[in-house]
Amino acid sequence: MSIINELKKVMLDVNVNLTELAESLGKRLNKPYSMQNLSNKLRNETITHREMIIIADILGYDLKFVPKVDK
Repeated sequence: MSIINELKKVMLDVNVNLTELAESLGKRLNKPYSMQNLSNKLRNETITHREMIIIADILGYDLKFVPKVDK
């Protein structure tokens, strides 16, 4: 599943839209973020790890790497 689809699910759960998320991200990083800019980064999968950690925090989540479990 793509990062944008995963993020959309979380955003629906916490009732935050992309415009609000971009605004909050811009405040945290102290630089302008538009909804379109964030949307493009997600769609093109060019979003940084740092940005994703901040997005997760904004949405009330932790971003963690967990080991794969082999089947």
